Formats: sequence, structure tokens, C-alpha cells
Amino acid sequence: MMTRKLPGKAERYFTTGISMITSQGPHGSNVMAAEWVMQISYNPILIAAFIHKGSQTLKNIEKTKEFGVNVASEKQTSQVSVAGGYSGSEIDKMQIKNLFNIIKSKKINAPSISGCTINAECILVKKEKIGDHVMLVGKVVRMQHDESQSPLIYHRNRYFQIGPAIEPQREEILVDKETFEFFSNLAQKRFVLKCIGITVKSKNKILVIKQPNSSIQTIPLCIPSPGKNHVRHLERFLKNIKLDLKLDSEPIMKRLVLKYEKNFQRINMILYNGKIKSEKEHSLKSVSLDPILSIL
Repeated sequence: MMTRKLPGKAERYFTTGISMITSQGPHGSNVMAAEWVMQISYNPILIAAFIHKGSQTLKNIEKTKEFGVNVASEKQTSQVSVAGGYSGSEIDKMQIKNLFNIIKSKKINAPSISGCTINAECILVKKEKIGDHVMLVGKVVRMQHDESQSPLIYHRNRYFQIGPAIEPQREEILVDKETFEFFSNLAQKRFVLKCIGITVKSKNKILVIKQPNSSIQTIPLCIPSPGKNHVRHLERFLKNIKLDLKLDSEPIMKRLVLKYEKNFQRINMILYNGKIKSEKEHSLKSVSLDPILSIL
């Protein structure tokens, strides 16, 4: 069997959050830090935590069938470092009062930790050994979050905080009121209008169609149903409006934001280049006349 050698330490380049897993055992409560913790279901709410074999936390959870997931905030770097840097067999970490502010859980015996972004109380529903870790899946029986706290980020053995939000790149187009209202009405209050269309160009002109009940002219475009094949939807649309066009096999994506005064409408438009298959009369419009057509 052929094995592929991975680049050295490539696995260290993943970025995660940090959670503090709390448990209750025969010698009292314990806490450990865990990178690999994630929600895996909405209904019911399930959280998976991956814990190394032989840990005191794993022994406690196997015995009590419950645990707490406390998602660390950016203010808890010291707590996380101690929770991950010491074993429960070495010291009772939860007794270090200048680090851990313990609060009593409502539904489980394992304690919760104050100051976290999320506190989740979990009942163990599944345990499975995966690779060199053990996956514990807990059903959340109670959960709370603190909107005033920001989650701690972990990358290459260092802590980071969340920076400013990044707006996905879009090409901004200033349009008139009628054009904006046309696309806004198509969107029907959706945050992003998803369209699929075809561009047929000849020199400096482009094929357009007049939209019903409007003076707006656009390239042939339609709004596909969610989960349905977009190309087949476009082909049916072209057939219905009696356009005999041939689609290229490779589309492009145009991510636009239309702006009129203080109003915005985001559009994701999948575009195919096309060719006229028959010699029928078609309406071609100068590209330079329209701000949207000029970038398609």
C-alpha cells in the first residue's frame, strides 16, 4: 500500500477555538482545555469533543455520563493555559480561585465556568475511539451565551482575538431607481438575489430582452429554484421565451452590489457565454448604455 508523506507540522496550521471541558469525578471537579470541540446537530443540539486517551476528564465522563462545554473568551488565556497545561492528577485546578470563577450548573453535576462566551451542559450520548483521540458526543440539556464576550482563537500554539468583520468582495454598481426596484422586487427581501443568465455578445453589443411590466432591458436571466439544477432551469427558461441559444460549458460568477442612494441589493449571478444558434431577429443593445451590462 502506498503512503503519502505529509509536510512537517502542516496539521498545526488549522485554526480553532478553545473550550474548557468540565467534569465531576470521585476526587472532585476537573477542567481541561480542548481545541477540537464543535456543534454537530441543531435538533437535538449535539456537541462533539475530542479528548486524548487516559485523561482524568475522560475517566470522569465515562463514569458520570455528563460534562460541561465552556467556550473560552479572549479574556481567558490564563485559564485555558492552566486547564491545558496541568493534569487533574497533578493538581486540583478548579481550586485555583484567582483563575477559575466557578458557577453551579443547573442540569448536571459538573460545574460551569463564568466569563465564557458559551456554557453548555451536556449528557453523554455517544463515545467512540477515532485515531488517537476519543470522541464524546453530548446532548445539550441547557445552554447559555454571553454576547458581551468574544471567543478566543487558537492558531499555531498562540492565542488571537477576532478582528473586524470582512465583507465578501463584490463589485459595486450605481443604478437608477427603476433598475434598483426591478432587482429588489426580484429578490423579494432576500439578503442575496441568486440569478443565472446568459450573455451573447457581438462586437460592442449584447443580447437583451425586455422585462414584463417594465421598461427595463436585461440579458436573459432567471431565478432558479433552490436545490434544482441551474443549467436545466436556464435552458427551460430560454425555451419558454423562444430564444434558441447555445450555452458554453464553463460559467463565471459575478458578485454584485447594486446601490441606489442609501439602498443596497446584493446579487450573485452565474453567467454563461452563449451563441445564437438560429438566424432569427434578436435584440442587441450597445454595452456602453447600461452600467450593469457593461461589466457582464
